[in-house]
Amino acid sequence: MAQTTPNLPTERQIDDAFRQVLETPSDMGRGMNYAQLLVQAGNYEGGVAALERLLLDPNAPATVRLELAVLYYRLGSYGMAESLLNTALEDARLQGEQRHLAETLLRDTRKRNQISRVDGQMILGLRAQTNPASRTSESQVLAAGTLVPVDPAYRPKSDTDVQLTLQLNHEYDLETQNQATVVSSLVAQVVKFSSSSGSRLQPNQVAPYNLALAEVTSGVRFKPVQDASSGLTLRPHVIAATLSAQGKNLLTAGGLGLDVNNRFSERLLLEAGIEHRQFSYANRIDVPDADALGGPDNLLRARLSRELDPGRVLSGELRARTHRTDRAFYDYDAYEARVTYSATYANPLPQMTGAWTTWFWGSVQSRGYGAPDPAVDPLKKRQDTDWRVGVGNTVPLSDKWSLLMQLEHTRTRSNLPNHRWKNTALLLAVSYRL
Repeated sequence: MAQTTPNLPTERQIDDAFRQVLETPSDMGRGMNYAQLLVQAGNYEGGVAALERLLLDPNAPATVRLELAVLYYRLGSYGMAESLLNTALEDARLQGEQRHLAETLLRDTRKRNQISRVDGQMILGLRAQTNPASRTSESQVLAAGTLVPVDPAYRPKSDTDVQLTLQLNHEYDLETQNQATVVSSLVAQVVKFSSSSGSRLQPNQVAPYNLALAEVTSGVRFKPVQDASSGLTLRPHVIAATLSAQGKNLLTAGGLGLDVNNRFSERLLLEAGIEHRQFSYANRIDVPDADALGGPDNLLRARLSRELDPGRVLSGELRARTHRTDRAFYDYDAYEARVTYSATYANPLPQMTGAWTTWFWGSVQSRGYGAPDPAVDPLKKRQDTDWRVGVGNTVPLSDKWSLLMQLEHTRTRSNLPNHRWKNTALLLAVSYRL
């Protein structure tokens, strides 16, 4: 294969590789090098054209069809990707890790080419936390404006929990020119703490709540612009959710949302949305003023993701949330900024297939409340700032099973000592891809 000088600018390397291809069009190595440089520069369509030219040679390696199928997959042309993968797998020269990749990708493209398709994952995990109940780390708190010692029963206490999470996505292609598809999702989670048992409710709960959550959304995703090159899609949808604590209903929520996604290029993606929910709390002995807690909740979010290189993605996300109730001291406005970096790379362990993915994130959220809470301090409005940092890693165990490890540290700083707390959570889980 023709060599390029790594320290040259990418554009210069591409120009040099193109000239080498013109000099010897039959040189397969130079053609592959040129195509790979185009892909590294984010020019997937150019990479497709370069690889398709190589297929004119009847003796082209099977890896050419595989790489071309990967590019078509990334461009959303799943029919072309499936055809190329079938042909590549018929070639006995495709072996080892490359054959495994082709088989895995073929299963996924076949699903995506179906009119009705379901995918998702199920996660079973064990989590350890230093302060799952978010109790203050201060020795004194405010009560009606006066500092009082913290009851030892409400000091931070570590705990472990077992959690089961199910995520299901269903898509039904309406086969219209604007690619209209009914997209529905279900997220369900059950969390059981080791220190909590039974379903008896009591005021001033000490142990963390065992929780059960379910949320369903459904709507039609479509392209509003009749242009094959447009990457803009919209998805208006309905939302329904319920949350129970200690086996009894805590709250229900219903609302509407709009997802707006726009792929500006092969490497730049904007995901945005707005959601409106109406919360309604159940009357329970452990939830004072339940009727006053319900109300509207609005969320505006936007995330911009940039693929730096194949397998390396940097994303930034902004969120703005307003929450209103029947009591001003429960109302709040929140603003959050989050940065995430992820890297997917070859499995470092010998004799194992599949790529690892590691990601890092950090976020800060400012939250301001509408009025002073007289039970805490009748003169001072609550103002919190949440800081989060974390790292996660996914290790494939087979085509369907993966091992998930995640570590996160959270710290909340507040102008009121009652709400200053910190927590470190470690999650170890297995994931099954449906």
